[in-house]
Amino acid sequence: MKLAGFASRFKARGAAFTLIELLVSMAVLAMLMGILLQVVNGILQSTQLYSRQMDSVGAARRAMDTLSLDISRAVVGEYSAILMGPNKLAMVTDRRGTNSSDHRFLGVTYSVNTSNQIVRTYRSVSFNETDLLAAAQETSGATMSPLANGILGWSIRAMTSSGPHASTNSTTPNYATNIYNGFTVPLDWNALITASPAFASPLANRSQGLDVWIAAVDEQNEDLLQDTSKLDDILQALRVDPTHWRSAIDEADIPAPAKASIQILHQTIPIP
Repeated sequence: MKLAGFASRFKARGAAFTLIELLVSMAVLAMLMGILLQVVNGILQSTQLYSRQMDSVGAARRAMDTLSLDISRAVVGEYSAILMGPNKLAMVTDRRGTNSSDHRFLGVTYSVNTSNQIVRTYRSVSFNETDLLAAAQETSGATMSPLANGILGWSIRAMTSSGPHASTNSTTPNYATNIYNGFTVPLDWNALITASPAFASPLANRSQGLDVWIAAVDEQNEDLLQDTSKLDDILQALRVDPTHWRSAIDEADIPAPAKASIQILHQTIPIP
């Protein structure tokens, strides 16, 4: 009987936990929960960063698509041309405006502002406007619409049979710098000579398309570049031939997360 009672008491004591055992178990559990929370937090941060990067690239792609649509509908011919200038582009398209009952075209200008946004400025072109070169770049009464943020690089080059030509190069024969078939080319612009107008048929170096490049970064990494005083450095680095942008980014002295997050978009858009 005594032996049985001792065994019973021993089993009861062996089935219980001491205070030290409980404290150790709670400490281990807390450590495991902390590790788990760090893992989950890391996954959430990575997901949010990826989402922001995709949003930034998505906005840049939508801007590229809008530009492509405008160019495909551009009015190009004897009396109208696509205008190009340093970091800007203008045209008259047959995409109808909405602010006037007598409009026939839409004057559209693209540029990048000091806030690193691609901006589309547009206004209706009425039937009584006969100078479509002037109408293409006119901004009076126009609506300004930012299409994408975080634009670190922006390049538009005219594509010809002899290769690409930057918009600042006014010496090549695919540009009209002063007069386009009797119409005055607006100041600080070049009129693109394409295959459409009959007067251009003898010219061999007519523009066939536009080579468009965009380098975009998400808001968080744009702020990182700003906070580390590296934003101007990367903006300067991207003022080279756009085919060298990736190497310029890789060689730039900027934070690694920002370097990895900069996305480059490229599209060659045919001119009608």
